[in-house]
Amino acid sequence: MIGTKKLSTIRKEIRESLASSGMDAIQWLEKRIALAQRKGNRTEVLQGLKRFLESSPKRKHAKRRITTKK
Repeated sequence: MIGTKKLSTIRKEIRESLASSGMDAIQWLEKRIALAQRKGNRTEVLQGLKRFLESSPKRKHAKRRITTKK
């Protein structure tokens, strides 16, 4: 069963697992993407993962108050 996790926790776990190679996660992905493109393989998943790791967390918006007209 999959529980609820924050995206920041998922990003951290992915970075840690990719860092086991001794490189930065983004650099590791860039090398894999370049290698796959040279071989003519598809790279959508790797590129999506790279974008996910590069993206910054979204800010939470303040909740709007619902007021009644007087």
